[in-house]
Amino acid sequence: MFHNFFIGWRVPSEPCAMSVKDIDIDNKGRGSIIITETKKRDSKRIIIPERYVLSSPTYKSLKNWIDHWRPKVENQYSGDALYLQPNGKPFTVRYLGKKLSENGKKVWPSYQPYVSRHWCAIALLIRTKLESKTWDTRRVQKYLGHEKPSTTDGYIEFAEEYYRQEPKDWFLHALRKHKKR
Repeated sequence: MFHNFFIGWRVPSEPCAMSVKDIDIDNKGRGSIIITETKKRDSKRIIIPERYVLSSPTYKSLKNWIDHWRPKVENQYSGDALYLQPNGKPFTVRYLGKKLSENGKKVWPSYQPYVSRHWCAIALLIRTKLESKTWDTRRVQKYLGHEKPSTTDGYIEFAEEYYRQEPKDWFLHALRKHKKR
């Protein structure tokens, strides 16, 4: 769920298509992620997420997942899949959708896995507003892989409302909440 909120991929298909080699992290903790867009005939998009998503030692970063958690269940069935079930087999769309729904509904009964993508879009828009004083829909469109600008534009109304209520970086706010636990 941590990766889902900060990366904003199309769940459950895009995380299930991820492999370890799709994650590139340099020795300074920076890097990129290649996302296979299953919705778009397996086209690829590259994103450059924040360091805390890629390599933070204190959060559920991808580096922590690859170096510490994935090896605990990895076996002969794992292949190069990034995400593995407790039995070592790669996540399936059905398995991931079910697990995200179960865990999300513990916090918010109306949760659906795709909600995290919407939250990511809104948080990205708010961040662009904080940084540049404007809604940089092009940047968000590219990050999320929207084909049409109108898809990204659809989130502005929600971003405006959240920004009006609390003009803050929602990603950093979520990290502070996470760190206190």
